[in-house]
Amino acid sequence: MKFDVFKHRLIKLKNKSLPGVKSHLELAPKNRIQLLKKYKLNLESHDAAVSLCFYPDTNNNVILPLILRNKYHGVHSNQISFPGGKKEDDDLDLIDTSKRETFEEVGIKKENMNFQLKLTDIYIPPSNFLVRPYIFIIEKTPLLNPNRHEVVKVIKPNLKSLMNLNVKYGYINEKKIECPFFLIENHIVWGATVMILNEFLSLFNQ
Repeated sequence: MKFDVFKHRLIKLKNKSLPGVKSHLELAPKNRIQLLKKYKLNLESHDAAVSLCFYPDTNNNVILPLILRNKYHGVHSNQISFPGGKKEDDDLDLIDTSKRETFEEVGIKKENMNFQLKLTDIYIPPSNFLVRPYIFIIEKTPLLNPNRHEVVKVIKPNLKSLMNLNVKYGYINEKKIECPFFLIENHIVWGATVMILNEFLSLFNQ
């Protein structure tokens, strides 16, 4: 799908109902399903936001960048994710959080990120984050400059490959968590990232 066609379809999605938690549960780790079903807003959860930044490559195909996080002492170490992170006091709002984090992690300038729509909030029990996923359009191919302290690499799947993904199942990492996942460019993508991605693909395929 070419970028101009994608943008036109994205405009139509703004009036569609979101698939919501149902699409999250379809690809949730087995040990998280009941937690998500029972989840009620935890006033002590941390506000966070992530960015789904769609842009054209040199052939005008639609690209959605994902990052491989560095290894560190934390629950999301060495995982594939969308650019994003925790809200800081200086952020104007959570859209601003997602823009700031995206610039800090991969170098996409805030002024080039055109907000389109918000997906369903998702709670992440291991880190106690309540994450807001935002969709952005970047009109031109950005010069990516990943922060080497946080990001090992940026993977850049195109939309066509994402729409043709098949769900796989297995045990993930040293904790042997049973869950569904996508294999994207030979990287296992699971947890909140694949749940958010599943909602977008479900919405887009309506």
